Amino acid sequence: MKRNVQTLRTNRVKKAQLKLSKHKELGINSTIDIHEVASLMDTLKGRSSVKNDNLLFSINMN
Repeated sequence: MKRNVQTLRTNRVKKAQLKLSKHKELGINSTIDIHEVASLMDTLKGRSSVKNDNLLFSINMN
């Protein structure tokens, strides 16, 4: 179970990095709002809640 949660977190971080890099390339033409950018940056910095990751994982498994 612990390995699956770590894999989930790794995938989530990679997706966040990709979204932020596309946002940076597009600049003012990006469709991402500031709240989503902040959330993605929190994901990269490790500030997102582990409980939320576990909850999402358990919902996904059911």
